[in-house]
Amino acid sequence: MSWFEKIMPSRISRSSSKGGVREGLWVKCDACSSVLYKEELSRDLEVCRQCGHHHAISARARLKALLDDGATEVAANVEPVDMLKFKDSKRYKDRISAATKSSGEKDALVVFEGNIHNVPVVAASFDFRFMAGSMGSVVGEKFYRAAMRAMETDSALICFSASGGARMQEALFSLMQMTKTSSALAQLSQRGLPYISVLTHPT
Repeated sequence: MSWFEKIMPSRISRSSSKGGVREGLWVKCDACSSVLYKEELSRDLEVCRQCGHHHAISARARLKALLDDGATEVAANVEPVDMLKFKDSKRYKDRISAATKSSGEKDALVVFEGNIHNVPVVAASFDFRFMAGSMGSVVGEKFYRAAMRAMETDSALICFSASGGARMQEALFSLMQMTKTSSALAQLSQRGLPYISVLTHPT
């Protein structure tokens, strides 16, 4: 064992036998395989300093980087409900719990109201870690409320998409969100307010 291995903290001293980097303080760049300090990568907005590769960024981190300080969350208390008691290989209720644990979010869409250089906006961002950013009733409701809030404040609505589509575990309830969100955007258009759709990877 080298002197470096002896002094290195145990939680970061070992890589897996497959050549991966142990989770915790360090991450491995998907593009160039450089070992990156996790906190430093976070400060760099998930962009690798070695090769410039853009790693996935959480919805909350994206909105924090976009908006001025003092932004407030919209519809934070809206949570998913297993209305159909759906079950495939797992219960939908269990999938929701697992997605919440892995992402730290209640559902796939996060909405904030704030400013960009003092210009008021309402901004929404999908978090792909929550069931592949799929759209269910909560996503539809949050998007609708975001559009309504934009109209109340005469603001632009910005949405960063990272989604695999409709959430099959909610069946028809999921598909109904297309009508709901389209109606909200039509109302926004009638008011002459801009809607800016930003497609991110993967959508």
